[in-house]
Amino acid sequence: MEKRRSFETKQVEETPMAQFLFIAVLALAASAKGQDCVFPFTYGGTTYHSCTSASSTGFWCSFDAVYSGGWRWCDERECTFPFIYNGQTFTTCALGGGLSSNWCSLDAVYDGNYVSCSDDHVIVDPLEDKPEACHFPFEYQGQTYTTCTLENSSELWCSLDAVYDGNYKYCGEEDCVFPFNYNGQSYSQCVDIENNGGWCSLDHNYQGNQVSCAVQPCSETIDKDHGTLHSPNYPNSYNHDMDCSYIFPARGGTVFLEFQDFALETGAAAFGMCEFDYVEIFAGDRSLGTWCGNHGPTNITSNEDVTIHMSTDGSIATRGWKLKFTVEGATPFGPGVGECGGLLHGQHGEVESPGFPVAYHNDIDCTWTLEARHSGVVLEFTDFDLEKPGEYQGCSYDFVEIYNGLNRVGRFCGSSPPPTNTYYAERVSIRFKTDQHTVARGFRFNWTYLHTETTPELPTTPEKATTPEPEINTKPGTTPESGTAPVIAHTHKE
Repeated sequence: MEKRRSFETKQVEETPMAQFLFIAVLALAASAKGQDCVFPFTYGGTTYHSCTSASSTGFWCSFDAVYSGGWRWCDERECTFPFIYNGQTFTTCALGGGLSSNWCSLDAVYDGNYVSCSDDHVIVDPLEDKPEACHFPFEYQGQTYTTCTLENSSELWCSLDAVYDGNYKYCGEEDCVFPFNYNGQSYSQCVDIENNGGWCSLDHNYQGNQVSCAVQPCSETIDKDHGTLHSPNYPNSYNHDMDCSYIFPARGGTVFLEFQDFALETGAAAFGMCEFDYVEIFAGDRSLGTWCGNHGPTNITSNEDVTIHMSTDGSIATRGWKLKFTVEGATPFGPGVGECGGLLHGQHGEVESPGFPVAYHNDIDCTWTLEARHSGVVLEFTDFDLEKPGEYQGCSYDFVEIYNGLNRVGRFCGSSPPPTNTYYAERVSIRFKTDQHTVARGFRFNWTYLHTETTPELPTTPEKATTPEPEINTKPGTTPESGTAPVIAHTHKE
């Protein structure tokens, strides 16, 4: 629908003076771009606490507490983020939904009041901007798969539906499992070792199933209150010619760093300098020192933002460094960000996603773990609301993924939760991952370790019948014929 942008004006006599005044008003409005609205403001005897369409076909706001002629059209600066539209929660401007332009809502729950967004604002098309995803588990020719497969293909692929119906995609970085174990080491991101390029594993324990991926840039702002951090590829050799910065925002609290391992190329002994590979640490703008070789920093404590700058040259690389960090007494990063992941303790307990039940945050990737016990554990999701899946049934936007030992039980999203009251006999991992836009309420789950005498005689993995099948709104018209397997000419990388 097209939104006209012109005030309804009373008929005026077509005189040169009237035309001049009309043009002057338009010029004033054009020059007002960038000025801030004042809320509340009074216009025509009515007080407005947000943009209004009074006497207009578009939404506008006043520059003064009592309207005196200064105004501008409202844009994304006056929108409410996040806002809910058609059951989905948007954290940025949207494209589509029956509207002809990039837009955002003026209300927390869309009620018909919207404005257009500027061209340079981040835009999300909920129907087109996001890729389709694998459905795990899926059934193909009577066999159930919980990961990508080479069956009848020269490249790893997966089904987009619970039962393969001709809709598939080739597997990529988004289908990798983190962390994964390779040659006795655990990796939580793409690696560049023994492969002449970045890659990641499709299984918790590397079994030869891998896909290419981009090695993540080494600079990062840490948005957690505690955890560990290590140099790229640790404990294998870091890369040459790096220039990386890791920032720990204090956010009104105190940053604590403890280096647990440190090994860089040694500097020139004659000068006692670190001119080849080195780490320099800053508290605010103040340098705390430069380190190289096997002598790393002592414990760091600062009430200012702490930055670790790592620089390497083009030759000689060692295993790098690993540290433990804590930020105490800091303000939260924002709504939906809180304690996420970790080892769960106790005979029973309950976990809520960060921000529940209002909204979780973007760019979350954390895992809760329940250690294996002889009696096993029962897991139940009592509330579940994540971003809706795409056209097919697979989940790639925001999802929960559950592992029973090293076996993937499934990937779940939308309003289709994991199987309820499910018994697990091995170590359980519950991974929660979100993308860069569009959020929902989140979830709540509880666990109970059973006593030996009450352990049920159930399979160690949920039966196939418990696999959720999210509703499909539209069946695509152009897909490979049912029963065919994806085949490509490329050779799979061993």
